[in-house]
Amino acid sequence: MKNDEFIRGKVPITKEEVRAISLNKLNLKKAKTFIDVGAGTGSVSIEAARTYDNLNVIAIERNDEAIDLINKNIEKFNLSNIKVIQAYAPVEIKEKADGIFLGGTGDNLEEIIKWSKDLLIPGGRLVANFILIDNFYDTMNLLKKYNFENVDVSLLNISKLDKLGARDYFKPHNPIYIISCEKGEEDEHE
Repeated sequence: MKNDEFIRGKVPITKEEVRAISLNKLNLKKAKTFIDVGAGTGSVSIEAARTYDNLNVIAIERNDEAIDLINKNIEKFNLSNIKVIQAYAPVEIKEKADGIFLGGTGDNLEEIIKWSKDLLIPGGRLVANFILIDNFYDTMNLLKKYNFENVDVSLLNISKLDKLGARDYFKPHNPIYIISCEKGEEDEHE
């Protein structure tokens, strides 16, 4: 999906190229439940819900303006498979998740990583995006601490063609660390 398809405000959006890679790494084709933490405008939730209409999507977001945008985007795309929870993660969720996306964690990174591991099914995928290198290192250490497996990291640098006076140039976006990993098959409960 293109970024301009979404109703947007001042709330951050996961850009389309980052969203495409992150959703690919989540591997939601046969998934039943997907959780989007720090959902922002809801772009990851919306694209997942549109792509996989049998997927149960849970979008968690704390910001009032973001919640409004998510709901407007759900209405715009006429989606019935997204539940929006206004809260700080971690929150109580009864169902197990096949995939969890971390787009924002506030100051709760360790709690959210541990909560994610508890919620994921064995073999479930966790994908986290960060622009701050400190958050990247903190996440890598926590993934080791909580024994996540098959950790894969990409640093994505995207530049988009833009105008500069009468000429064109590639305007750079923030580099994005994309971390993907999974809960081990034998790691049901520790």
